[in-house]
Amino acid sequence: MPRYNGSLMNERLLNDGFASAFRTSAGVCIFIIATSLAIFVSPLAVLVPLAAVAFLWMPFHSPVSTLGVVLAFMPFDFIAIALGKFYGLPYMTLVSACDKEVILLLLTFILLRQNGFKPTAPDWFLLACFTLAVLRTAFGGTLVGLVTDFAFIIPYFVGRVTVLTSKQEHLWARRAVWIVGILAVLGLVEVFILGEGPRTLLYLATGSETEAGQLTSSFHAAGLTGPREAATTGGPNGFGAFCMVALIIWWVYCRNPLPAAMIAVGLICSVTRSAWVGTVAAIPLLAITTQQTKRLVLYAALALGLFVMSIPVLGLSEYLVTAKTGQDLSAEGHREQILDGLTYAADHPFGSGNGKVGPLASKEVSNAPVFETTYPALAAEYGIAPVLCLVGFLFSAIYVVWREQSQLGYMAVGILVGISLVMMFTLPLTDRRLASWAWFPIGLAVRSAIGRGFPAVSEQQETLAREAK
Repeated sequence: MPRYNGSLMNERLLNDGFASAFRTSAGVCIFIIATSLAIFVSPLAVLVPLAAVAFLWMPFHSPVSTLGVVLAFMPFDFIAIALGKFYGLPYMTLVSACDKEVILLLLTFILLRQNGFKPTAPDWFLLACFTLAVLRTAFGGTLVGLVTDFAFIIPYFVGRVTVLTSKQEHLWARRAVWIVGILAVLGLVEVFILGEGPRTLLYLATGSETEAGQLTSSFHAAGLTGPREAATTGGPNGFGAFCMVALIIWWVYCRNPLPAAMIAVGLICSVTRSAWVGTVAAIPLLAITTQQTKRLVLYAALALGLFVMSIPVLGLSEYLVTAKTGQDLSAEGHREQILDGLTYAADHPFGSGNGKVGPLASKEVSNAPVFETTYPALAAEYGIAPVLCLVGFLFSAIYVVWREQSQLGYMAVGILVGISLVMMFTLPLTDRRLASWAWFPIGLAVRSAIGRGFPAVSEQQETLAREAK
């Protein structure tokens, strides 16, 4: 008896004429009932259940398309939620959770049932890291802190259970590049025209983090005359990391220099040195690996020229002088943070718990130590062992995807190298929006790399390829 794929059977059913008529009738009926109810009750009371039904129906009907929409929305999510709060829209905190963690968990469940899952070495390292962190939290810590520190696991596992066709893979990559490129150009309006006034008002009105009624120091740099670019994200560090990821994707999947130039402008204007370092390390590595050294030399020269031209425009002269002479307080602060974090971790090998150390703890306890560098920060909160497991995860993931020798594998290698370096200087794991862009493609590449030994994956890829035709 022939085997039928469940998704193909559902597609045949949905394409049936009766099913189409039934869906149309049901939609019209629901609209009429909702309109009638809106006469007697608050329209919000009618819209919320309808939105909930649509929220649950879309992932089950088109999980991959829903995932694409969610990922595409991530760079806009912060500003959308902040503006919603600013204009007094209700339940924005709930919406913020539903459009990220909740929907991604739901998609993980759906895609897991559809595509299956085969654990491999990076998964075991990550599971060990998370388990040790959970045990440490059980003996002293907060659930909120644990979720904040390890929310990046969710998009990674979404990638681990997702299967894309080659056409979908390239389409998503090109759209990701253009999204960040357009945001980078639009963000220049704030840097050169609007200034930091509108964002300051928005942050003050919505309770976002500020210092003495002004934007935090992360929006400024010593010697820089204007604000650092953040576009629609929560801050320059996150936006710089978005630009880094987008440039890595561009290098692997695209050839059009226009979006690369747009993203490079955003990366420069974000003045995020950790993202600069990650980009400079990842792209040459990929160029040498894929034997594209001539292309690397050409674009490196163009990037250097773009950077030189931006110095007088952005007023970077004094900033570069302070960095060169060692007078940059920010760079000195990073060095001290790393050394202090390592010392603290050595003195507390089992960690102090996320309730006593970290940004969330500092809001409750004024003298709580805060280390804005990922590896020492996690060691200070959860102990040295979880950090060693995290490092094992990073290296094992690089090893697995490196052997893939495909565009997806090379992209994942670049992102892993870049984000690993960024984690030395900042806390990208706690940025839930950035995590979706950084860790989903890594999980996707790991899935693809082990697919040859996983029959369910190859069968699903063949099915998707037939559907795409």
